[in-house]
Amino acid sequence: MSLRTFSRADAQKPIKSSIHGIINSTVLILKHRLKASESRPAVEIIQNYDELPEINCFPGQLSQVFMNLIANAIDALEESNRGRSFEDIKMNPNRITISTAKSNCEQYVLIKIQDNGIGMTQEVKQKIFDYLFTTKGVGKGTGLGLAIASQIVQKHGGSIDVNSTLGQGSEFVIQLPI
Repeated sequence: MSLRTFSRADAQKPIKSSIHGIINSTVLILKHRLKASESRPAVEIIQNYDELPEINCFPGQLSQVFMNLIANAIDALEESNRGRSFEDIKMNPNRITISTAKSNCEQYVLIKIQDNGIGMTQEVKQKIFDYLFTTKGVGKGTGLGLAIASQIVQKHGGSIDVNSTLGQGSEFVIQLPI
């Protein structure tokens, strides 16, 4: 079912969908990257969901947005683990928090995806949505993920922003019209 939601990227018209359902399907697809390994404990996913109405959207496309953001958060956590012991990571666990709420004016759905990874410099934050910009090594990133995510969110009449502090993690905030 999660793959079916993700594969709807080419739907002809928007359909009423649950943001929580789309996020949960995406997390399920990425579950293999969240599991514990020899080098680190499992990545914690914390879901703080408010009650939201269904919205008209392209669920497959929004799944792509969430997939990029969560996969990038996992990458940032893996990078922040370099040089840390299993026990150190266990004491200060890798965490991704996904929160949803209605905006104060109740005209938008807010989705926040936050990690406690390495964070970004001011220079990186300014370029993060640029086409072909990547901080990843050769063969690891194309620089397309966040540029496409931004285009998809804008196509839905919404916005995407990033808040980040170097050494403390990053938070992406998506706003979509109800």
